[in-house]
Amino acid sequence: MDDEMVVNAAALLVHARQTGEPLQELPEVCRPVTAAEANAIGDEIARQLGEPIGGWKISFLYKPREVPFISPLFESRIFPAPAEIPASLTPSLFIEPEITFRLEHDLPPRERLYRPDEVAASVVACPSFEIVDTRFDTSARSIRQRLNERASLVEVFADHQTSGAFIAGNGRTDWSDFDFARMRVVMRANDEVIVETCGGHAFSDPFLPLVVLANEMRHRDGLRAGQLLATGSFSGFFPVEVGQKITAEFENFGTVEAIFVDR
Repeated sequence: MDDEMVVNAAALLVHARQTGEPLQELPEVCRPVTAAEANAIGDEIARQLGEPIGGWKISFLYKPREVPFISPLFESRIFPAPAEIPASLTPSLFIEPEITFRLEHDLPPRERLYRPDEVAASVVACPSFEIVDTRFDTSARSIRQRLNERASLVEVFADHQTSGAFIAGNGRTDWSDFDFARMRVVMRANDEVIVETCGGHAFSDPFLPLVVLANEMRHRDGLRAGQLLATGSFSGFFPVEVGQKITAEFENFGTVEAIFVDR
């Protein structure tokens, strides 16, 4: 995919963001088929919108050997917990619990590899929510159906990996003392349990992809203090309703709370 096609694909997704008019799909000529192409489109979306970047999200399609998907997170869509989220901001109303990381000091560009201990010493871990949303039309095919199709997934992930917004709780410095692979996580809507898991992160430990992210970003602009870094959910996403108090309790670690409001 050449630069012109990247710009054209990004422009279509930017238009969908700004107008609320969803896309059925990208034209075949500018439809990404690799993570590298999806990442290029995602970066171009950020360039065209010109919004301050408040963090980054990394994920893998099926296995770690593949090039990771890396997408920026906008400052305007990162909220401290407890948070009230306008339903108009993320109309899908899908939400999922995860542990995110907040960078305490810069990890700048450099030639030398970042070691896991260097990255670990640079972050705190936060109980968090991701609100899942997409600028693609889901009236005919659900988000889940698209995510179950490899070709569609690459296209959808060009749209910042279906990220609508993030809500992050207080960061903990002692996070490495916890066994996230065995951590009980319960998400509730009001008092009703939506999902309960024991562990569930794709890598067992949400920190592991963070090392990959730091080393991918050292070839770009690096990572900056204050940025929120997301590496994936513990359970997948679930629909909720406006007005419900949504909580996720990470056993002995912390709780995050959010509510969608009708505005």
